[in-house]
Amino acid sequence: MKKILQKKNWIRVVCVLCFLIMALTGCGSQPLSDQFDEDTVKESAEQAVAYFNERDYQAIIDMGDDVLKENITVENFAAQCDPYLDKCGEYQEIEKTIVFGSTDKSTETEYAGIVMIGKYEKGTIQFTIGFDEDMKIVQFLIK
Repeated sequence: MKKILQKKNWIRVVCVLCFLIMALTGCGSQPLSDQFDEDTVKESAEQAVAYFNERDYQAIIDMGDDVLKENITVENFAAQCDPYLDKCGEYQEIEKTIVFGSTDKSTETEYAGIVMIGKYEKGTIQFTIGFDEDMKIVQFLIK
């Protein structure tokens, strides 16, 4: 029974993330809304990346909105993120950053998005992080 509930929660997380991806990128990027400060978005994203590099996935979850907090666990995060860190080695720096805005047309909710390219000793990791109007993480994707 517990496995079924975990699977349902995982499916819900994937659905929410897909929705957020569409909300943040579906209509193309647009300038950052006046509701957001670009420096604050960058600083918050850099903090999330620092937590990622420390494998402090609970800290990333704590930065999230209620939906993220309810639907992802440290174990899920570790299962998805640890292989990237194991493969890429030691973090070096952020090579490139792009900040953009997005609006959910059905709710008129504004979002801030940021794409950051992290350089590691054996490769790169691309981070796509989305924030709601309260600067809570609604999306944390790596590739």
